[in-house]
Amino acid sequence: MKMLENCRYTLENGILTLCNGLFRKSFEGVTSVNASVADAEGLSLPYLQVEATYETGETRRYCLWNDLAALYMPDYREETLLELSGEHWIVRAIQLHAFTDENDTLTEEQEKHLFARNLFGGCMGDIFFLEDPQTQQAIVIVSECPDYQTATLTVKKGVLSVENGGNGLMLGFCLLGECEALCREYYRHARYCRGLISMSNTWGDRNAFKRVCRDFILREIDAAKELGVDIVQIDDGWQVGSTADLSRRDSQGRREFLGDFWDLSEERFPNGMREITEYAAEAGIKIGLWFAPDSHGGFALLERDKAILRRAYEEWGFRFFKLDMFWVLSDTDRDRFLELLREIYSFGDDVAVQLDVTRNARMNYLCGRQYGTVFVENRYHRSGNSYPHRILRNLWMLGRYLPTSKFQFEMINPDLYTECYPENDPFVPSLYGQDYLFASVMLSNPLFWQEMQFLPQARREELRPIMKVWKEHRSELANADVCPIGEKPSGRSFTGFYLSKQGKPKYLLLFREVTEHDSTCIKAPVSASEARLLISNADTQVDVLNGEIHAKLSKPRAYAFFELL
Repeated sequence: MKMLENCRYTLENGILTLCNGLFRKSFEGVTSVNASVADAEGLSLPYLQVEATYETGETRRYCLWNDLAALYMPDYREETLLELSGEHWIVRAIQLHAFTDENDTLTEEQEKHLFARNLFGGCMGDIFFLEDPQTQQAIVIVSECPDYQTATLTVKKGVLSVENGGNGLMLGFCLLGECEALCREYYRHARYCRGLISMSNTWGDRNAFKRVCRDFILREIDAAKELGVDIVQIDDGWQVGSTADLSRRDSQGRREFLGDFWDLSEERFPNGMREITEYAAEAGIKIGLWFAPDSHGGFALLERDKAILRRAYEEWGFRFFKLDMFWVLSDTDRDRFLELLREIYSFGDDVAVQLDVTRNARMNYLCGRQYGTVFVENRYHRSGNSYPHRILRNLWMLGRYLPTSKFQFEMINPDLYTECYPENDPFVPSLYGQDYLFASVMLSNPLFWQEMQFLPQARREELRPIMKVWKEHRSELANADVCPIGEKPSGRSFTGFYLSKQGKPKYLLLFREVTEHDSTCIKAPVSASEARLLISNADTQVDVLNGEIHAKLSKPRAYAFFELL
């Protein structure tokens, strides 16, 4: 493993000092330290981990990367985080909201000002930005709490403290205006993205488990091969037990998975699952599996669930696992669920998970951040709630603070259930091209939230060119910094994303929603660049000069993807 030549620590007179040339932080009362280089079992970029033993006998860990102005504390319990100098600090507290089946506002930001070096009432959130307009300095704090906890930040007489229940916490330093970028950069260090993937899941067409069987899944694999989709995921319905069975629920209506629930349904898959994965492998497709770990009694059946998933990996050939229908309500639940994730990732280097955040109290977006992708939302056209601009908005809003590569966002078959939407609604899915729908989620891990075998031929033809371009560039997209620019998507905005890598311009993805204005000027953190058009569904003109993007797209519901040279 590459040595971390910039990371340093010293222990003198009970004071531990950590630095990497970009920042310095000291801790008092330390008696001994033990240091090593780690990478979270290959899921993070390498970092220096310092384990400090205090006079009280407590042991605390600190992690720092070579080129990141930040310090990560995996089990944060400091009484005081730091002391602020100056009178003009502004605090921005950002809360990240999950439970997306009931909620379509996924980020919420509150601003407060210090007065007499105090923060009245404190503030709650998951991410905190403290900015000083006098010195142009800023502080970034990221608290990695699950849903059942929220961090509280207080400032009294300039002393800043954070209470977050002993969860992970990152402390970073930057200049005014760079807080969001540092937040995203930390996440790219703490969770290394192996690459973007495309996946299908038939649940989106709302036939649930009714059609799941051998022949149906084989046809889905055929459709994936034709469309160029990487992974076909088998959702609920492969097992003997039924999630619709009310007799398999506890007194609170929560599903129980006892007895033979997770036995493979021989009626639906008479030749077993190995036939499915081998058929897929011949087509160049991988197979994923939906699974719901039983979280009753603090995950009392964890060993059984580990064995089920290991069998699916080793005997059946599954490599991707969507985890759903669980809840995390305590520190014990959190630790046991993290144990399950570590077990899954021990199966092999080719395994990955999708963590569902659509219902119940779970891990939110930050806790266990190095593991897999987040399945963000269920949006169903049969329910009349799958609007393309809202899906784009949620990716755009989360992308302000976290890398878009962390998420799975969906696109539907827009020609189904058109009767479920109001007449004369300009935002209904059927009015958008399939390539536009793909473009709106292609900076995440695109999810074909549909039964692909029923996608009309005309829609397949719309999709092929942009899928080809995406595959040619996705290795660069995976670990680029994706910065939302323009207006917040609303259905009538000019919006998009600016992508850079190691500070150099890389790509530009623009959207003209349903607006009469065919041109715009968008501010972006980029100097003069040549924009080479890779693909668009409209006639385009783009000039990039001195932090401004001047763009013209010839029609509404248009997208344009450029490489910046």
